[in-house]
Amino acid sequence: MSVRVSPLGLAILIFIIALFNSIQGLAGSLSRIMVLLPILVVTLSFIQVWYTYLFFGFHQDFSTDHPVRGEELSYTFVIHHHGILPACGIQCQFSFKGPGLAGTRTQPVFLAPRAKKTWSFTFRCAYRGIYAVGIERFLFRDTLGLLQLSFPVEPRMFYVYPELLALPPSLDSFFIGSGELGLGSGGVQDDIGVFDSIYPLRHGEGTRQIAWKRFAATGIPSAYRTAKASAPALRVVLDLRPAPSFGNEEDRLTAEDLAVSLVFSVLRYMAERGLPVEFYGGAETAEPSVIPDLSAFEWLYNQSTSLLFNETTVPPSAWTGDSATLLVTLQTPMEQALEKAEENGYDLYAALEHRLRSGYRMLIISVPAPALVDEARTRALTLLDHLPMVHSWVPYKVLDTRLGNEGIAHVFE
Repeated sequence: MSVRVSPLGLAILIFIIALFNSIQGLAGSLSRIMVLLPILVVTLSFIQVWYTYLFFGFHQDFSTDHPVRGEELSYTFVIHHHGILPACGIQCQFSFKGPGLAGTRTQPVFLAPRAKKTWSFTFRCAYRGIYAVGIERFLFRDTLGLLQLSFPVEPRMFYVYPELLALPPSLDSFFIGSGELGLGSGGVQDDIGVFDSIYPLRHGEGTRQIAWKRFAATGIPSAYRTAKASAPALRVVLDLRPAPSFGNEEDRLTAEDLAVSLVFSVLRYMAERGLPVEFYGGAETAEPSVIPDLSAFEWLYNQSTSLLFNETTVPPSAWTGDSATLLVTLQTPMEQALEKAEENGYDLYAALEHRLRSGYRMLIISVPAPALVDEARTRALTLLDHLPMVHSWVPYKVLDTRLGNEGIAHVFE
């Protein structure tokens, strides 16, 4: 709690007291009362403020404590005064902070003895992120405007996570469809360089991995039993650079949410099948988050509200490693051309072409503003004409943000 005294009001009070004191004796026996009257009025005004603070209470209630993206919440706030004297003026400051919300709201209230006041609001958690909603501060002010008590309150925090969508089986064609990785159920593959033990060969088992030294020493034909290698089947990189083409806040937040939902839907898809995956969130990430199973995915998913699109460089992790790579970016061919013209950008598509010609599997998914989808697709087709021919997948795609969540499923078809 903090206390603030108005300098102007205090100066006026001192002036009035000095004025009344200067005319002391002119009104006879009333002169002393006239001098004490301003002090008495101010004292009673201050007492009213403290009295209100001691006898006030409040209650707030939300329709749910765990909202999902797009859900509308009902918020009810009740303030009550238990005292037998009228309350001083109270200002209730409400916080409505979060993606797509306005900010703050102030409601003044004057309460009679043993009275209460109720307000109801509705708000929507339209986007992924952290929301701070509810009463944030009470301001108690005396009638004369001299004294103000500030009583802060922690608003309720809501964490809205990205939507997880069911992806079509066609996603498999990108990282296991061609047989280049040789992945099977469980996300691991036989590796002849890693062996678990040696066992005696039986008739008809073949001679592909005979342990010749053991055979020579014992005379018993034996073979190596291979172990399983757990190299990541996929590397997922989220480019956290903001795109300059979004004309309004709604388009920007929608595209960011779709990009994050796409990434985490892919991560869950992999985790459910036991396929190990590496995740890089932005250019500043030194070490990847390795997701071998659903428990690791859940931990990373709970951190997803802290992903912010505020970086300035392309993630270097997109162009390294031997795993198949999925890069999700808000950048579009139009912005890449502009950056190249200004000679201060990074040409994603030249890097993609180099990666493909080196024999690596890579897919870039661009998430443009809804108004730019058609133009981005036209430019993408032009870019694809200059990329190496890949038979099992298209290496560059544009997500149709006009379709919302349906666009994520369509982009893998």
